[in-house]
Amino acid sequence: MDRQTPFAEDETLPGRSLEPWLNESAALTDLLRTGSRAFAKGLGGPTTAFALVRAERLGVAVVDRLGKPLFANAAWRQVFDTSPPDRTVLAGVIAEGGRRTVLIDHGEASAGRSTALYAAVPLTRDWALPREAMDRLDDKRAAAVIVVVGALSAAQVLADVCKAFGLTDLQTRIAIGLVRTGDVRGAAQQAGVSYQTGRKVAFDAMRRVGAPRITGFIERLVRLSFGVWPQGEAGAAELTDIWGLSPRQARLALCIAEGMTRAEAAAAAGISEATAKKALEVVFDVMGVRSAAGLARAVTEARALALITDATHGEAQLDSDTVEPLNLFLRPDGSQVAYSDYGPRSGRPVLVLHSSSASRPAPSRLVAALQAEGFRPLSLDRPGFGLTDPHPDKARARAAPFDAAIDDVRLFLRHLKLDRVDVVARGGAQVAVAMARLAPELMGRVLLINPDPSSASHNRRRGPVGALQEAYLRHPDLIEGLVKLIVANLSTDQSRRIMLKAVEGSPLDLATFSDPRNLADYRRGFRLFATGRVAGYVAEQTAIGRWTSPPLGGAAHWRVLLSRHDFLHDPERTFAVWREILPEARFDWVEDASRFLAMSHGALIARALAESEAPPQG
Repeated sequence: MDRQTPFAEDETLPGRSLEPWLNESAALTDLLRTGSRAFAKGLGGPTTAFALVRAERLGVAVVDRLGKPLFANAAWRQVFDTSPPDRTVLAGVIAEGGRRTVLIDHGEASAGRSTALYAAVPLTRDWALPREAMDRLDDKRAAAVIVVVGALSAAQVLADVCKAFGLTDLQTRIAIGLVRTGDVRGAAQQAGVSYQTGRKVAFDAMRRVGAPRITGFIERLVRLSFGVWPQGEAGAAELTDIWGLSPRQARLALCIAEGMTRAEAAAAAGISEATAKKALEVVFDVMGVRSAAGLARAVTEARALALITDATHGEAQLDSDTVEPLNLFLRPDGSQVAYSDYGPRSGRPVLVLHSSSASRPAPSRLVAALQAEGFRPLSLDRPGFGLTDPHPDKARARAAPFDAAIDDVRLFLRHLKLDRVDVVARGGAQVAVAMARLAPELMGRVLLINPDPSSASHNRRRGPVGALQEAYLRHPDLIEGLVKLIVANLSTDQSRRIMLKAVEGSPLDLATFSDPRNLADYRRGFRLFATGRVAGYVAEQTAIGRWTSPPLGGAAHWRVLLSRHDFLHDPERTFAVWREILPEARFDWVEDASRFLAMSHGALIARALAESEAPPQG
C-alpha cells in the first residue's frame, strides 16, 4: 500500500494555484513523491481550458468617459472611425461597472455586422488584451474597454487559415466570399467567377476542409481564424447573453452553425423537426440573418468574442503566432492532423519529433541550423497533441500510443509525396523506435537527442519535474489533473518562473533560458495544452512508465547525442538503457550541455545529422 500523507482539515493543498509549487517546491515535491491520494483531492474539480487568441482578429480600445481612445489598434479603428462608440451604452457600463454586448450594422453594401463588447475597466484586467491595452488600464482617464470582432476583420487572417488547409487561390477567394456573404452566389460574385464555377470550387474546398455543408465550412474557418478554442466549448451561454435566445434556441443555433441539418439539430435537441423549424425561424429573425451560413458566422463570432475575454487569462494566451506555420490534412475518417513545414522545399526533409510534454513547434534556432545545413525541417502533432485529433482507434492509442503515431507519419509522408524522411527526435525517441519497427522503409538518417528512458528504469528524479514523473509512475490517474492544473496557471510571468524553478539546479539550462528566444520557444511548445488538448500527453506519459524495447537491429546508422549534465535523468543510466536498445548505434557525449540540448546546441545537432551515415539501401 502506498504511504499516505495526513492532512489537517484546514491545511491548504495546491488547488488552482501554483504558488506552493513555486515558493515551497521542496514540500510539494515531497508530497508528490508520496503518491498521496490527498493530493488528488487538492486538485479540485476540472480546471478551465483557455483560448489561444490571434491578436490581429481582435479590435481593442481603451477609452475615456467620452469614448475617446487612449489606445486603439487598427482593427478597432477600422470599425469605429466612421461610426464612433455608442455613448449611451458606454455611459451605462461605466455607471454600473458592468458590461454589455451590442451589434453594429454596417449596412447592406459592406460585410454585414460586427459584435462589440463594452465593459468597465475593473472587469477587464484578466482579459486577453494586447500589451499596449493592458498598460493603458492603469491610466486615470481609462473608463472602459471596447472589444470588437466580426464583419470588417482583415481577409488576410482567413487567407492564412485557408492556406493551412492547402486551398488554392481561387478556393481561398470563394471561402472568404462565403464567410462574408453567406452563400455561393455572393461568394462567386466577389471572386469574379460564374455561379457554376463558384459552386464547384466551393464544394472542392469543403471536401478539402472536411466539412460536408457550407455552415460547417464557415464555422471551421472562422473559428480557426480567431485562434484555437478550448475543446468541448459549447457557447450556448453567449448566445443567450447577446441575443436573448432561450437555451433551446441557442442549442439549435449551435447545431446548425456546426454543420448539422435541421433534422439532425432537432434530434440533438430532443425535439421534433417541426418544432425546430419554428424555433429556428425565431433565431434567424432575432439574429438578423437570412441563411444558415450567415447564422454560422454570427454564432462563431459571438462565441469567439466571449472566449477572447472571459475564457482567457491575461496576455499569455494572446498570440498572433498561433498558426505558425500551420498546415492541416485529413485522415481517411475525416479527423484532422496538424503539421508545420518550415521549408525550403528544396531541402532534404527531416521530421523533428516533439517530446511527450510538448507539441509540434520546433525550437527556432534548431530550425535555422537545420536549414543552414540544407535540410527542410518538418514537424507533426502526434495524435491528441496540439491541433491533431485523437487517433481514430482509441483502444489502440491507449494501449500503444507510440505505435499508433506511426499511422499518421505514413499519411503525412504520403500527403507531402515523400518516400523517406530523416528523423531528429528531441524527445519522442520511443516514436522513432516504433517507426523503425513498423515502417523502417520510411526512415533515412536518425538522430536521437537525450532520449528518455522509461520512467521505471531510472532512480534519479530531481526537483518538481522529477517529482511529477514519479507521481505519474505511481498514479497515472493523476496525470490529466496535474497537467491541467499547471497549464491553467501559465501567464507569461508564471511560466517563466516555473521554467526557471524547474531548472534551478542546472546552471547550463539556466543559461539557456536566460535567452528570451529560447524561453518563448519552450512556451510555444506546450501552449496548446492550455486549450485542454491533453489526450496525447496523458496517453504517452502513461505508456512511457511501462515502455521497454528489445534490442533494435539494423540501427548501425543511428546516432545518439547525450548531455553529460542532464539534470533530469542520470546520464550514465540513460546511456546504459539505450545502449541495450541500440547496440550498434553511435553514441556521442556533449560535455557542455544539459537537458535542453535541442535549444542550446542547434548547430551541433544539425551538423551531426548532416554527417550521420545514410541507411543501407534495399
